[in-house]
Amino acid sequence: MNDWKQAWWLTRSEWSKDRLQWLWSAMFMIYVGAMGGVMLYGQREESVLNTVSDSYFMLMVPFQGFIFSRRSFRYIHEDSYTQMLTYYRRLPISAETVMWGRIQQALLAFIYNGIFYYGALYVSVMHLEGFRWDQYLAFALTCTGYGVLITGFYIFGEFLHTGKKYLLISMLFIPVILLIAIIIRLMGMNGMHYTVEISKTWGLLSPFMWGSLLLGFAVLWLLSRLTLRKLSKRDLS
Repeated sequence: MNDWKQAWWLTRSEWSKDRLQWLWSAMFMIYVGAMGGVMLYGQREESVLNTVSDSYFMLMVPFQGFIFSRRSFRYIHEDSYTQMLTYYRRLPISAETVMWGRIQQALLAFIYNGIFYYGALYVSVMHLEGFRWDQYLAFALTCTGYGVLITGFYIFGEFLHTGKKYLLISMLFIPVILLIAIIIRLMGMNGMHYTVEISKTWGLLSPFMWGSLLLGFAVLWLLSRLTLRKLSKRDLS
């Protein structure tokens, strides 16, 4: 409980340093949400866009776990995540507290960014699908579960690698996503269409939604524990 309280102090401290980060994050989420709507609309016309739209959503949904602060943009040149860890290691703040703080920030970012992302997605095209509020919430939570899962890997990269290596790992994520989207397409399926349909059919009782959330949080927890074990041995000098 003490680690959680200290983590909340870290979260408030981090988010009070750059007020404009809230504006940049909202603008970016509105943009990618609207573009996602264009992708989904295009699927009605050209089936070849199925792979593109699946790739787009799988790449963009995890970005909801970030608030776009100066640290986010400077992690390559300044190795800002390593600097943050070095600073906190000098203070009487445990690694567990830092990890809890990062998880808090990610989950709150999903809520804040999700309002703009799914709002823009709904206004741009999803309202044409005739969603009820519970069905659209199920769709958003299904996507969020996937985003939480990928966030565990991002935290692993942030805490255990330098900025340049973290960038390389992040770039390798792109071909993996493209390969998954191609495999889905070759199986005659469409990931986003399936997510939309099952959300409309089941609403908040969707087994896909609950499975996505459970798997996402389980992977986040496991990777967080693994990251903590490795972080204690990392040389931050």
